[in-house]
Amino acid sequence: MAKIPSQNQDLRRYVLFRDLRKLFLYAIWLAIWYFGAYAYNQNHQTYPPERRMEGWKLLLWMLASAILGFVLFRLWMFFTDRTYRAVITRSGLSQSYEASRDPGLHNATDYDFRLNTALQIQKRGRSKKSRIHFEQKLGFYFYYYEGTEIVKLHGLPYPIAVGNQHPDAQKRICAACGQIAIDEESHCHVCGHSLIDPKDLHIQ
Repeated sequence: MAKIPSQNQDLRRYVLFRDLRKLFLYAIWLAIWYFGAYAYNQNHQTYPPERRMEGWKLLLWMLASAILGFVLFRLWMFFTDRTYRAVITRSGLSQSYEASRDPGLHNATDYDFRLNTALQIQKRGRSKKSRIHFEQKLGFYFYYYEGTEIVKLHGLPYPIAVGNQHPDAQKRICAACGQIAIDEESHCHVCGHSLIDPKDLHIQ
């Protein structure tokens, strides 16, 4: 299965840092709940046991904190955000913007354009189709086109197109922020991360 190429060490560190940060924040979250229960028991030592946070109550308290933290920090991504190879069977694009002024006006310069992408894909070795959604600040309509083969890497939100001969699909996309490369640049001009060359994705 494809991995982040060794030439893109900064992206490997980026993914590792994001994963470790989630786990670290989750550990802090659990510690806050535990010490909250501990402080409650310390301040209510004169209460009978049934009114303190002990036994099954403490277990239920910690279970609730674990479930809430799992959802809050989106830890299910460790199990669902796997590297995979797929073919786009349907590509949907929609445009939207957020602005303090109507971008149709001549003096409107401060608006945020968004290109929303929804792909129907068929993963390699599976018959069932699935869908993925993501947002691009700027993009090319033919980068994610029907029939294009893509590789989605763990921890990186934007798939890499491989094998599409359309000129737009020959450009490089930043797998971290979704910006399309300008000319032959090796790093993203927006976030500064290195760009993955599809030829470096050794797919088995």
